[in-house]
Amino acid sequence: MNIEEFKQSLADQGYSDATSVTYEPSMENEMHTHEFSGSLFVLEGEFTLVTEVGSVTHLPGETCQLGAGVLHSERAGPDGTTFLVGKK
Repeated sequence: MNIEEFKQSLADQGYSDATSVTYEPSMENEMHTHEFSGSLFVLEGEFTLVTEVGSVTHLPGETCQLGAGVLHSERAGPDGTTFLVGKK
């Protein structure tokens, strides 16, 4: 998937327009939830999504989705990460 396909996917699924987010190298936040669902497209670096089930690392060009209310944390790789995210 490329950036334009991701943006079209967001629109087709009712997500907000994509916004860019950058995390510093090795940044990790505490376990938390959101009141919204998110769809993410990695532009640079590594993005790891940690849930109660386990963790999955996503690389540039990969996507992931997370439902509202899911307990999770996010972790950037050693070089940081930049990604696009849409919310609904």
